[in-house]
Amino acid sequence: YAMEGMKIGQRGCPYCNMICGNVVLDAEARGSELDYENVALLGSNLGIGKLNEVAVLNRLADELGLDTISLGGVIGFIMEAKEKKLIKDDEAPEFGDFKKSRELVINIAYKKTELGKLAAEGVMRLSNLLGGKEFAMHVKGLEVSGYNCFAYPAMALAYGTSSIGAHHKEAWVIAWEIGTAPIEGEKRKSVEYKVTYGPEKAAKVVELQRLRGGMYEVLTACRLPWVEVGLSIEYYPKLLEAITGVKYTWEDLYKVADRIYTLIRAYWVREFNGRWDRSMDYPPIRWFNEELKRGPLKGQHLDREKYDVLLSEYYRLRGWDERGIPKKETLRKLDLDYVIPELEKHVKLE
Repeated sequence: YAMEGMKIGQRGCPYCNMICGNVVLDAEARGSELDYENVALLGSNLGIGKLNEVAVLNRLADELGLDTISLGGVIGFIMEAKEKKLIKDDEAPEFGDFKKSRELVINIAYKKTELGKLAAEGVMRLSNLLGGKEFAMHVKGLEVSGYNCFAYPAMALAYGTSSIGAHHKEAWVIAWEIGTAPIEGEKRKSVEYKVTYGPEKAAKVVELQRLRGGMYEVLTACRLPWVEVGLSIEYYPKLLEAITGVKYTWEDLYKVADRIYTLIRAYWVREFNGRWDRSMDYPPIRWFNEELKRGPLKGQHLDREKYDVLLSEYYRLRGWDERGIPKKETLRKLDLDYVIPELEKHVKLE
């Protein structure tokens, strides 16, 4: 509702009747398209509470070709590093400093200053150079999007095992986890949330990765009709059949999705050249080592041993070994036999 007073229009994909982009007037009287992630990462994540100032940072990022989630993660890391005296540069903003944050966005894009050059490398490399790995919010080098997972093991697993790093797009499982998901066949409900680590959480992550990170990517289809308005997923194989003339079942599409995930995982393993291990599928260590400081879930943090059990169950469902490396049997079942000799140059396969 905070957006309504600033809104000057909407924007969406051509010919789509589900216009999802909200265009607002920012603090510099320019149009800026806002959604949840850029408000979360460039707003509350940075201690900036004025929505029209958040809109400025968002517009600049769009104009300069910067990802708003990664940008917010990087600036947030710099703010915390300054607070912890790992950075003494006057250019570095403190939490809540819109003006210096705005300047830093430009310096990152053009690498105009020493700090701008460093920040352009992202949170992982910044923490390697400056220290602060204990609060570096990334997975596999990609900055975390707007969901804290101190108390949400399934979403933490989704971040940890995402094929591109800490992104919610492949398995936005947190709504299901807290019991409010508009998943087909399940009603929205409001329940008291309890932290659990059951195997059903690993199964749900795999299921949503197949749908969101697999099927929707292959079809180049928007997720929003399914996510937001509950369009039955049974329409998608029918649409594909109507376009191609080839009959598809969900089992066919799931196999396509599993091939995608397993092939990408094989690529990761090859590129790490024997250095891959299951720690690569861990979420940020902050969620294990620190507790939530406020709110109804105050005191909660991820349990490392229980997360490890959940990760092993995920590997079992995927047909990967305890290192998170695809087994030969799995590669053959998915018609990825050709991957085996290439992978065996780098690691021993089970």
